[in-house]
Amino acid sequence: MNAKDWVLAVDGSQRDEPVVILVSPGGALAWSAPPTGPAPVLITAVRDALVTHRGRIGSVVAVSGPGSYMGVRGGLAAALGAAQSLGCRLALVGMLEVIAAQIDPGRGRVLALADAGRGGTFGQVLEPARAPGRRNNWRPCGRAQLLSRELPWPPSWSGLRGAIGGPGEGRVLPDGIRSQSPLRDRARALAWVVAADPPAIPGYDRITAEYAEPVGAR
Repeated sequence: MNAKDWVLAVDGSQRDEPVVILVSPGGALAWSAPPTGPAPVLITAVRDALVTHRGRIGSVVAVSGPGSYMGVRGGLAAALGAAQSLGCRLALVGMLEVIAAQIDPGRGRVLALADAGRGGTFGQVLEPARAPGRRNNWRPCGRAQLLSRELPWPPSWSGLRGAIGGPGEGRVLPDGIRSQSPLRDRARALAWVVAADPPAIPGYDRITAEYAEPVGAR
């Protein structure tokens, strides 16, 4: 029997096609859903991952946002259902952490950005995180923020070495911040974040078959 050492990762947060991948130990992409397929794409991709590789999946990671409202909800629902059906741990990561993971951590902080629609911008400052025995990654410095089109750039977003991601329609980067060229696509960036072993949700209840018994059965 195969060891259950793969991670199912689900990201429905962005406006384009969702990302559903399986990550093997070390952060390598073991399987990736095709970019297009029968609707609903996200649910179909998670189902295909479970049908094909159920015996190898030992945990699930979902992207919790910020991002598309319906996309985030769909991704979380699919990930929760998968984790419950497998009886395994479930962890959450931020969408802007995944965007930051498109580049390698350096010596300074970086600004991760994403288009929020209608002239708005999602943004978060991250710094290099180095933990013994774990892959170097980015660590959030405070919460992600939503900047509407009327608001200026926050002072906390100034003085950074660079930015990764797009600020959205009609927005330009703050003065002095240079746009970083991504080294990884979304799928490989998500695998990079998963390889850092995000902590499981505290108090998450692994639903068992007992909960499926008909009312009055006991």
